[in-house]
Amino acid sequence: MGDLLVRNAPFLLAGLRATLALAGWTALFGTILAMPVALLRYLDVPVLGRACAAYIWFIRGTPLLVVLLLCYFALPALFGYHTTASAAALVGFVVFLAAYAAQDMLTGLHSVPRTLLEGGAALGLTRLQVIRLIVVPLGARIAVPALFGQYVRMFKYTSVASALGATELTGSVLLVNGRVFQPLPLLGIAAVVYLVVCLSISMLGRWAQVRLVPGVVGLSPKG
Repeated sequence: MGDLLVRNAPFLLAGLRATLALAGWTALFGTILAMPVALLRYLDVPVLGRACAAYIWFIRGTPLLVVLLLCYFALPALFGYHTTASAAALVGFVVFLAAYAAQDMLTGLHSVPRTLLEGGAALGLTRLQVIRLIVVPLGARIAVPALFGQYVRMFKYTSVASALGATELTGSVLLVNGRVFQPLPLLGIAAVVYLVVCLSISMLGRWAQVRLVPGVVGLSPKG
């Protein structure tokens, strides 16, 4: 097993770097996309709010692999452009994560105590000021634990990108296994790596939860 690791370490490490990059960019862009979607749903903006609701409903009801296949095969054929497996996987993951993150953010926005909204109005703040200064900051903090849960899920889901031929960690393991046919040690290594990274993200999420969520009036870290 040691010789197997030494000989294939550079290739597997490249796959791990690709996985970390894919997960990191997905978390960043997915969260950014989720913010306006959640806010439009919260404000119930005509047309746009309903469009965002339909987007969340469609993506949450569609398997991840189907979303990736749409981004890799259907959309390029429909609009006449070329893409790579890695680029299509990134787009698919961002679209997928954003739908779930938007729903978590929406729940956070709705969880802001109504007394705070009434207090802001009593101080003479307009509705938009209440939303910008009270609802959005507190709602985002409330959503932190759920968002980190989504990040953990998406890191594990990056393995699905191998179905498109992307050479992330799982794809690299499968390619190496195709040459040496030693699935047990290779898949065992991949499982340990996924476990370690997921535990690290969870620990970071718990730290963020302790630091941010207790600051929300009327809520505990477990709230």
